[in-house]
Amino acid sequence: MRRLLHILICLCLSFSAFSQSKKELQRQRTLLQDQIDLANTILANTKSSKEASLSELETLNEKISTREKLISTMGRQIRGIDKSIEVKEKEIEELTARVDSLKEDYGELIRLAQQQQEPTDQILFILSSSSFSQAAKRLQYFRDMAGYRAQQVARISEVQEELAKEKEVLIQQKAEKEAVKQAQQGEKLALQADANEQESAVEVLKTKESELTNDIKKKQREVQQLEQQIKRIIAEEMRKAKERAERIKLEEEAKELGLVSGKDFGSRMSNTALKALIDRTREEKGMNEREDGPSFAMTPEAIALTNNFAANKSALPWPVERGLITGKFGKHEHPVVKGVIVDNPHIEISTDDGAAVRAVFEGEVSSVVPIPGANVMVLIRHGNYFTVYSNLINVKVRAGDKVSLKQTIGQAFTDESGKTMVQFGLWKDADIQDPQLWLAK
Repeated sequence: MRRLLHILICLCLSFSAFSQSKKELQRQRTLLQDQIDLANTILANTKSSKEASLSELETLNEKISTREKLISTMGRQIRGIDKSIEVKEKEIEELTARVDSLKEDYGELIRLAQQQQEPTDQILFILSSSSFSQAAKRLQYFRDMAGYRAQQVARISEVQEELAKEKEVLIQQKAEKEAVKQAQQGEKLALQADANEQESAVEVLKTKESELTNDIKKKQREVQQLEQQIKRIIAEEMRKAKERAERIKLEEEAKELGLVSGKDFGSRMSNTALKALIDRTREEKGMNEREDGPSFAMTPEAIALTNNFAANKSALPWPVERGLITGKFGKHEHPVVKGVIVDNPHIEISTDDGAAVRAVFEGEVSSVVPIPGANVMVLIRHGNYFTVYSNLINVKVRAGDKVSLKQTIGQAFTDESGKTMVQFGLWKDADIQDPQLWLAK
């Protein structure tokens, strides 16, 4: 009995772990399928002409990558179901053995009852007792035996019902496995079709290599201009943040010396003038000359926001509700023009036509500026982190605005080919980060 209990506990724990894994795999599968559906929508929108475009190839590449992930996820689902089937079969085996054991015990009880006297003999056996106490014990014995036989029948019935239910679950699991296998096979066939389409697109685009090279150079110049603009804005923001933190520190020091805000110094007094006032006051009070300590680059509020932002790495929401990364971050070889290295300070996310672009975290809008080739750029500060949203139209925020998590800041631009895309970048101070590593999977 103890062994059976131990097995059942282990089975329950295994099933609980698998259930959690099963839910996560299903979530991933649903997400990947949605990305493939989005890729199909984007391809339908961009196939306005019979000639293949670079945008189409980028979407196809990401669609293929996503479908490969989906096939892999289905493989993990199948392996998980196999494990669950194995656990269920062991459980059924144990229950079957338990039913057989209960039936065997019940058979022994029946044989024992048959060997005993008939009901009339049982009465005589009780009446022949030497005392009333002995007669009561003999009567109770016959009652206990009858009750025990009834209990065994009930136990057998209960275990048989449980066994029937578990067998039904096993049938469902095998059917689920077969359904996933068939779906996976369908995705493999679709992957082959995607690969053929990709190959055709590459062949067509190779005939436009000169045109593509010029487009790449133009785009890289625009990217460099965007990067330089962002660096200038961030440098200015860092300078202002340093001044704000230094100001708070100086005003606290002035108040400790007995200087009164609005009387002895005001908000328009520069930090340099306030330092000089503090030094004169210290000298008048006979105190030691002021020693400049380390200058803090952020206020306590900014430090808290920075820490909260950093704690959400790999968990930030996407800047659009549905998106497909069709432009990778950093340096990578161009998919068509061999020997050309593309260097992006951001990722490019293709999305639905008219998609709203939203802030990935709370913060303050640092700048809203038009950028050649990128429509409008919005830069939001989160402590010493900055998020950049480019290729926007219908921008709804301006510099100095406080924004909340997932607040709409604008709309993704759709070009003449039908491609809707937003560029998303992430910086820590003046250091570029790979934004894809920060987004939720």
